[in-house]
Amino acid sequence: MRTLRDFRMLPLAGAGWLACALGTWTRPSAWLVLVGVGLSLLILALSRITAARWLDTVMPALLVATVMVGVVAVGSATRDQAMLVARDGENVAATVRLTGTFMPGDKSAPGTLEALEGETLARGPVPVRIIGDLGEARQALGSQVVLQAQLMRADSWDNESWLLFVEPGPKLWHEPGEFLMATDGLRASFSERSRAFGGDGGRLLPGLAIGDTSAVDPGLTEAMQTTSLSHLVAVSGANCAVVVAIVVAIVALCGGGVWPRMIAGVAALVGFVTLVTPEPSIVRAAIMASIVLIFLAASQPVRGIPVLGTTVLLLLAWNPWLATDFAFALSVFATGGILLAVTPLTAVLSKALHPAIALVVALPIAAQVACQPLLILLNPVIPLWGVLANTLAAPVAPIATILGMLACILGPLLPGVADVVTALAWVPSSYIAGLGRVLANTGIATIPWPSGWWGAVATGVIGYGALAFFVMRRSANRLGARILAGMASATLVAVVLMYFVPTWAVRASVPDDWTIAQCDVGQGDALVIQSEGAYALIDTGEFPERLEECLALLGIRNLDLVVLTHFDKDHVTGWPALVGVTHELWTGPPENEADHRIIDALVEGGATYRQVRRGDTASLGAYSLAVAWPDKAPLGSPGNDSSVVLEVRPSEACSECLSGVFLGDLGERAQQILAARERFSPVDVVKVSHHGSADQYHPLYEALGASIALIGVGAENTYGHPAPSLLTALPSTTTVVRSDRDGTATLQRSDGGGIVMWSER
Repeated sequence: MRTLRDFRMLPLAGAGWLACALGTWTRPSAWLVLVGVGLSLLILALSRITAARWLDTVMPALLVATVMVGVVAVGSATRDQAMLVARDGENVAATVRLTGTFMPGDKSAPGTLEALEGETLARGPVPVRIIGDLGEARQALGSQVVLQAQLMRADSWDNESWLLFVEPGPKLWHEPGEFLMATDGLRASFSERSRAFGGDGGRLLPGLAIGDTSAVDPGLTEAMQTTSLSHLVAVSGANCAVVVAIVVAIVALCGGGVWPRMIAGVAALVGFVTLVTPEPSIVRAAIMASIVLIFLAASQPVRGIPVLGTTVLLLLAWNPWLATDFAFALSVFATGGILLAVTPLTAVLSKALHPAIALVVALPIAAQVACQPLLILLNPVIPLWGVLANTLAAPVAPIATILGMLACILGPLLPGVADVVTALAWVPSSYIAGLGRVLANTGIATIPWPSGWWGAVATGVIGYGALAFFVMRRSANRLGARILAGMASATLVAVVLMYFVPTWAVRASVPDDWTIAQCDVGQGDALVIQSEGAYALIDTGEFPERLEECLALLGIRNLDLVVLTHFDKDHVTGWPALVGVTHELWTGPPENEADHRIIDALVEGGATYRQVRRGDTASLGAYSLAVAWPDKAPLGSPGNDSSVVLEVRPSEACSECLSGVFLGDLGERAQQILAARERFSPVDVVKVSHHGSADQYHPLYEALGASIALIGVGAENTYGHPAPSLLTALPSTTTVVRSDRDGTATLQRSDGGGIVMWSER
């Protein structure tokens, strides 16, 4: 009976979650709520007539689902206020209160829209996301801003119901109350104190302790994600329990009774949530801790699963749009996995390990297995070092967190003591960051996995089935364990046959002696040059996982040179795949702080850096690489027309090499100047500029006279690329190789002097 009571909240929480997820997608009306009420009354009547036990579960679940549908209906009415709908797509004067801290360099900020054109919203504030330039000053949580912006409706399932695209012009800021300003001052001063210690440890510590990730460079963030340590980049919900437990223990040691402990615990909760800002995982942990305190005050036993289920329902009732929030889902799944699996898993592992070590190992296994299906939807890879990294980091992470929070609080009172405590916290923080960097740079940190829902479901069946079998194999229910093992094994075989075998077959068919390759990275560019075992990559595309797939297909583990022609997202945001594998980095002129962060991340990963101009050269095996653009006097602001143009010429001794010109995203005017200045001789390959847009100088392509034109373009893209005018302007002797049609393709010189293409399609 105890097990039944412990798990009774699971179907209720699941029903509520499903109702919210479907409701935020379909936006239910009041009629659907009435239907739910009617069905609940019908089932109640049936339960009076028949003794069917399943009705005892169905009726509460249906009632919960009905309530949640009603909550979504009310929330939808608030989000779709007539005042907002009438101004959809228009430029408005908006009054917004920030629900997070805005840091200089941020591209967006969350908030609640309180008024339009000075008129308060009739049905209360609605959640929005501000996108664009909010200035160069830090703005605290709770600050209010009045700005001009274009109002646009977000997707129905988004947590923020409306988007505000900031227009140029002054912004009127109002500071929040003294308490929030004082809290933000604590956060800012601790972040500055921590960064003064330098290195990854100084950058990571504010995130570990108080959730301030502003100092964490993208390379470290990527390394932590690759090794499943991303929950340590920003303070996790688990720290909430640690803080409350410490405060309650201190009060108990001082002789405080139940109520003083409860009051101190609640005060610690409020302070903690305010200090680290109310992220979904933090709010979830705070509500769970509050429920635990209530149970303890009432002298009632505390059971984890009912507390988690109640917390989920309370949070969804407060904001049903959390049902489609990945951060919230990962927090709940990790907590659920720990509550359900750690105790039996520890018991099994204790047969081979010391009980304390078994517990440390069981925690990351349970959390990793529970969260992996969701993580596949975000990034379709299996982290090889996730459990090991978390096992090694787990003992020191609480030390860094508690010492960091203590240093944060002591900063204004005892600066000298705060410096000492920060130095002590810096040591475990540096260890965790170094652990992430080292394991991420092993070259075998992840295994590619099928993407999408079928990849997530397969991961769940394999992971959950294997874990359940491992725990149950010596229990009384051996038949159930065997069934689960069979399901997991069959699913793994299916994944191997349907995904890995075709992938291996395609990889085995790639010719060894290719010299130029175009990666299929969707709507973006990523090209590789190979000579004598050396590799150069030109641009990355937008998605790191697609670039990783291409490099794996081509058998590339290290890159001698990476050229980022310019910093548009379809050319550079695949950069995380390059951390730790890039020896030399060339770029065009960076535009902003975000561009410099990408450069810094790759340099932190071991690359040497140079911003190149016309006249810069390098060698790659038998090739000479020369930068033909941009010149020292730029044509305009950084962007398409400042793209790096690379001319590749083989040495006379390399009969199998191909010559080429790679044009980045240069527009017609820049191409015209380039053609007049360089007077290119014919080449074998041209990388068509800007994915084949209409903005081209056709005589340049005629002068290049390439046999092959490479176009990196996404299938069914909305830009009309490649433009018909470009395709008809190319010489009749030119063969077009498009990534949307041909996939990843390689080129090589044939024995007869022609060019041979291999394509994965």
